[in-house]
Order: sequence, then C-alpha cells, then structure tokens
Amino acid sequence: MTAAPPLAQPVGRAEPAAPRTPGEAVALLAARRATGALHGPLGVLHLVDGQVAAAESSRAPGLADLLTGCGRIAPEAWAELLHRHGPQGRLAEVLVERQLLTRGELELGHLGTLFDAAYFVLADPAGGTWRFESDARHWLGTVALVDPARLGREVERRRRLLDGIWPWPQLDTAPVRPVEHSRRPSHRPPGRRRRELLDHADGRRTPADLARLLGRSGFGVTADVRRLAAAGLLDAPRHAAPTAIPPATAPGRPGGGLHRRVPGATLRSTPAPGFSAPGTPDPAAAGAAATAPTRSDRPPTTAAAHPLTVPDPDIALLTRVRDLLEARL
Repeated sequence: MTAAPPLAQPVGRAEPAAPRTPGEAVALLAARRATGALHGPLGVLHLVDGQVAAAESSRAPGLADLLTGCGRIAPEAWAELLHRHGPQGRLAEVLVERQLLTRGELELGHLGTLFDAAYFVLADPAGGTWRFESDARHWLGTVALVDPARLGREVERRRRLLDGIWPWPQLDTAPVRPVEHSRRPSHRPPGRRRRELLDHADGRRTPADLARLLGRSGFGVTADVRRLAAAGLLDAPRHAAPTAIPPATAPGRPGGGLHRRVPGATLRSTPAPGFSAPGTPDPAAAGAAATAPTRSDRPPTTAAAHPLTVPDPDIALLTRVRDLLEARL
C-alpha cells in the first residue's frame, strides 16, 4: 500500500479547498467514496467506500484491550489470532467462526470502541499533520459501517456534554490528581464506578491510562474525571464556575436532557441537528450558555447523576457493550 498525497494538496482541476479540520477531511473523503486510513495526531479512521469502518486512538481502549482486560480472550490467544488473520482482515470473521464472540457481541464491541476512539480523533482541533493512506484495510475486517455525518454529530454532542460538566479540557489529558484529604468534601462521589476511578487516581495516570486499567471507554472515564473535578474531588482550576450547555430537546419530551437507561429497554433515536464540523460553535448553544446560571446556583442535574444515558442508539451501544464486558459474558 502506498500513501496518498497529504489532503492539503489539491488533486484535479475541480478539487475543493483543502480541509481545515478533521471533520472536513472526513467529509471530503466521504464525498469521494474513498477507501483507506486517515491518520491524524490522535489516531486513525478507517473508511470503506466513504463510510467509517473502524477507529483507533491512543486516548481510548480498543476492542483488544476490553476483551483481554475482562478475561474474555487471553492476551496470548489474541496475539496469535491477530498475527495469523489480521493481515488478511479476517479477524472478525474468525472470532465468530470459532465462537469466541457471537455476531451481536462483536458488533456491539466494535461500534462501541469505534465511537469511543472517533471522538478523540475528530475532536482534535485544527493543527498537526493529516495523511490519507489509500486502500488500507483494518485488521478486524468490515463489521459495521457508520455514516461520517452521523459520527460528526455525535462528536459535537459529546464535546458539548463535557463542556457542560466542567469546561476545562486540560483534565482530559493530564494525570488525574485527587485533592488532598484535608481539602476533600465530606461526601464521597456517588456510584461505584466513580469511586473506583478516584481510588485508582494516583497523580500519574491519565484518563486514558485509567480507562485501559479499568477496562472502560475512554470517553466514559473522561466524563467521570470532569464530574469528579466539578465535585471538588480532583485538582482543577476553580476561578470560574462552568455554565451548562442545554442539550437539544427531543420532540414530545419536555425539557429534553439526559435520561437514565433502564436495562433491557429500547432507547428511541432522537433526530440529530445539522452537522457542524468539530470545533465549530453552535450559535443557539452559545446564546443559552451566556444566560444560563452557574453550576453553583443550580441543583444537580440528571446529566451529572447518570452520564452517557441519553436516548441515542449509539450511546445505547456503548452502554450495552460496557455491561456485556463487565459481566464477562
């Protein structure tokens, strides 16, 4: 396989302007129905006929990390399968053939890790070098394809969710440092998952390190780190209280917002707003944020109590694959 010229170089007489953001680069490749790998500073997106087939990022555990971390597949067995079947892009097929995973488990795990890694790849601000490797194939093979516009909307929704919790993105990459015991609030963080996260925060591990250690999604750990900071349990600047960015209101659901997931229930899809490239501010959200009261003036919201439980099928997949892996099915 040979690497194609950088995306910044126009090709052909009718070529549009060079993309300025990762989202624009993916949109351009989708319009070309390109197949290959888009390499960026924080990871890679694999495309098949313009659709996103896989994503990998150093900030998010991959399918291998989750399956070997929970004991579903031994690390040595995974390494052997990858060595023998990865170069042909048949690993997914082999996993099902050998009954190591059911087809449903494979799709849930693959889509969960795809959306998780794609957030970090596409949320990266403009800058760095982007390179497209044409005709490159992912070692797992084609399991499921995701429309790039849908992926872009999900990236923007997650970015707004994080900013609504605690708008200090430096927390996402810095070592997680609990505050000194003398300065900690008297209450413990609600929920076993956040308490376990706090127990493993040693001032050296980043959210990505903790995600791999605990076998959780990178975005889920990132959201919990920001919630712990908002609760005063992590070292973070407190000179300005964050303001909430209200999520879109679903039709027929007063107030919109986040909803707690009931196990076994079917989560209805919410029509997504128009796609905007990562990093592009939403005028309506900006206006609401300017007039919203500070977090200290409001009671805790459902979003803070129940992260990642919105009526969105992609987040439902993330929640379900987390539950499957934790239960060691």
